[in-house]
Amino acid sequence: MEDRERVLVDVWDWPTRVLHWVNALLVIALIVLILGAEWMEELGVDKQLRRPVKEWHSWLGHLFIVTLSLRIIWGFAGNKYARWSDILPMKGWQWQAIGHNIKWYLTGLRGRAARVAGHDPLAAVFYTVLFIVLISQALTGMVLSGADFKTFPGTLFTSGMGEEALEGLEDAMEELHEAGYIFILFFIAAHLAGLAAHELKEKTGLLSSMVNGKKCLPREDAKQIQERDER
Repeated sequence: MEDRERVLVDVWDWPTRVLHWVNALLVIALIVLILGAEWMEELGVDKQLRRPVKEWHSWLGHLFIVTLSLRIIWGFAGNKYARWSDILPMKGWQWQAIGHNIKWYLTGLRGRAARVAGHDPLAAVFYTVLFIVLISQALTGMVLSGADFKTFPGTLFTSGMGEEALEGLEDAMEELHEAGYIFILFFIAAHLAGLAAHELKEKTGLLSSMVNGKKCLPREDAKQIQERDER
C-alpha cells in the first residue's frame, strides 16, 4: 500500500546537483591521474614523462578548489536541504535518526531506515568528515603544487623557503595528502554501499534525485517530514 501512495518531493536545487556531480567527477579524475603517475613510476617510466600527468593533477586540483569553495558557500545560500543545517547533525531528531539507521544496518536492513527528505543524518556524519578532508586536500595540494610547479597561490607558502625547510614542508604535506586520499577511497566505497542499500530497500529514488532534484517518498512520510521541518 505504501508503494502505491508515494509522492515526489522537491529536495535538491540545481546548484547543489551541478556542484555534486562536478566535484565527484573532479575527485575521480584526480584519483585516476595520481594513480596513473604512481603506476608509471612503478613501471620505471622516466620522470619527465610522468611530470605532465602530475601537472594535470595540479591544474584539476586548482579547479576543484574553486568548485569546492562554491559548494561550501552554497551551504549558506542554497535551499534548506543544501544548507549546512541539513548536513551537520545538530538537531535532536538527527541524532535519533543516526541511532535508528545504525541499528538498521546492524540488523541487516530489517524494517526501514529513518525517513528524511534531505541528507541522511548517518551519512551526513561522513559528509562532515569528508568536507574537512577535502578542505585539507585542497590546502595541502595547493602547497605541494607551489613547491613542485611554482603555481600560485601555493607559492605564497613556499617562495623564499630554504631547501631543507621546503623539503620538510613537502614531506609533511605529502603525509597529510596521502592520509586524505585513503579516507576518500574509503568514503567512496561506503557511499556506494549505502546508496545501493537505500536504493534497493527504500526505493526513494536517491540516485535519480541527484539528477532531477526529486525524491519519491510515501505520502504520510512526506507529510510528517514537512511538519517536522516547519517546526
